[in-house]
Amino acid sequence: MARFPLPAAAILLIAAVFAACSGDAPASLHAAPIGQYRAVLTVAGGDLPFGLELASEQGRLVAYLENGPERVRAPDLQWLDGQLTIRMPGYSHRLEARLVDGRLEGQVTFLRPRGVMRSVRLVAMPGQPFRFFPEPPAAPRDFSGRWALVFRDASGKEGRAIAELTQNGHQVQGTVLRATGDDRYIAGEARGDTLFLSRFDGGSAYLYLGRLAADGTLSGEFHTGGGAFETWSGRRDAAARLEDPTRMAGLKPGIDTLEFAFPDLDGTVQRFPAPRHAGKVVIVTIGGSWCPNCHDEAVFLRELLATRRERGLEVVQLMFEYTPEFASAAAAARGFAEKFAIDYPVLIAGVTHDGDVLKKLPQLAGFQAYPTTLVIDRRGKVRRVHTGFSGPATGQHYVKQNQEMTELIDHLLAETG
Repeated sequence: MARFPLPAAAILLIAAVFAACSGDAPASLHAAPIGQYRAVLTVAGGDLPFGLELASEQGRLVAYLENGPERVRAPDLQWLDGQLTIRMPGYSHRLEARLVDGRLEGQVTFLRPRGVMRSVRLVAMPGQPFRFFPEPPAAPRDFSGRWALVFRDASGKEGRAIAELTQNGHQVQGTVLRATGDDRYIAGEARGDTLFLSRFDGGSAYLYLGRLAADGTLSGEFHTGGGAFETWSGRRDAAARLEDPTRMAGLKPGIDTLEFAFPDLDGTVQRFPAPRHAGKVVIVTIGGSWCPNCHDEAVFLRELLATRRERGLEVVQLMFEYTPEFASAAAAARGFAEKFAIDYPVLIAGVTHDGDVLKKLPQLAGFQAYPTTLVIDRRGKVRRVHTGFSGPATGQHYVKQNQEMTELIDHLLAETG
């Protein structure tokens, strides 16, 4: 497949924290490179840009990662002697950059399965308000609409998806929906018959490159900061549908309950069911701190629990992390819990590789994705298994999904034990 022209890598990054109460705090804040940046990660497909703001808030430095309408606040920063270190909020990834001739140069290091660390070069320059190209094209093609896509990896394995895109002039934004969740907010530009979209929100780094053929076929490449690569193609299809997420996984025949015992973040083993769960409706969600869709689900679950706990709702979070070492896994999960002010049990259940979910939860059948959420009624029976989570970038799909889950929970809470 032909390569897509991309602008030269330009610029990264961001921010810094500020040691709050030290005597030299004002000088450090004054020296920090506050402002708007065009940030760029260099991946196999070329430049992967995202918006970056370094700001002062109440005497402290904070960073914002910008993708389309989303601004992700990253307050966990250090700024020392021209060196920036940023921990991505709720993730184990970190960004390190040094101020060089007015720009920031460094890398983003991603934690990958089995504890592997992968670093991606980054550069950030101030005062560049564009995403991919400094000048808008004269006559971009129309990429707006609902696209039924097929993704193919290097082994030939295929997966269906739906891209929902909006376009204003040459600016394009939207998301890609999959049966297991969505790719969150992606944004970029149309340039003639080519499409450039990207995302880095502290979790995943995605780059989409596409070309619209005369026959209406849209095809291209998909690259990630983690090194994954797929090709994709498809056509507009307003009626495109994905698999029902409530039918993708379940329990093995003859089983209708769930049992497990895993340590919490302090190492104390917690069992389910336990006496405190008797007569209550319980949501058990299987996720991990590395999982962007799990981050979106955590917001929904926290709000749902806050309004229904007194009526008998409980939530338990099972974390399958990238590393088998308990201390590292617990630290990652604790960062996730702190980001969302989670006040329900968070347990370290296992790792993401070697089929560990089905080993640790042998009652399950058909597990396919994180998060997978089980809803258990007052009698301890599993009433629904939901695969994936569609986040706020999916708009009406997010609203509908949350409404359906809320209605189910209210129905189960109204039942007698």
